[in-house]
Amino acid sequence: MVSLDPKSIEDVLEDIWRVARATGTEAVAAPLVDSLQARIDTVVARVATAAHTPRVLHLEWVAPLMCGGHWIPQMVELAGGVNCFGTQEQGSFRLEWPEIVASQPDVIMVMPCGFNVTRALEDVALLAQQEEWAALPAVQQRQVYVLNANAYTSRSGPRLVNGLEIFAEILHPECGTGIIPESDALRLSAEQLQARSAL
Repeated sequence: MVSLDPKSIEDVLEDIWRVARATGTEAVAAPLVDSLQARIDTVVARVATAAHTPRVLHLEWVAPLMCGGHWIPQMVELAGGVNCFGTQEQGSFRLEWPEIVASQPDVIMVMPCGFNVTRALEDVALLAQQEEWAALPAVQQRQVYVLNANAYTSRSGPRLVNGLEIFAEILHPECGTGIIPESDALRLSAEQLQARSAL
């Protein structure tokens, strides 16, 4: 039995090696890990030229409000953003609306744990019910995104690197490639941001 409990992207890569060593499949693991690391390095190099570092609020749950933990803050930083809440050393934790208002996020990523975009959209209405919602910089600038957390942020596997690439594309589209599938990351329209029950 091999116990895996990654808390960072580096841990995920190391877990691939751990499984490979336990199963004698190092030859299969090597090109996979090399490819994932190269993609991470490409993201970091690309956003290093960005002129700004937006403040990012990542919501792993909306009722109660919770930010992402461990690899999520790391992904934001690698993608050229600044976390409003959380560090790589912390797990997810609960937030209150006054804290969110005080953080003044430039970008909001709504990615409820285990949900795809269609299901996560339903929770946007809960956020829009808050009086403070409309005044947040990210909402006013229409920089609110719903992500497929089930595929790219909730599970501690290789697809976290896809999630990192999506983060970078959202935070720095001027440095990106325009490869985000609409089914995996959706920028909310003005109508969706204002609707309190239509979603």
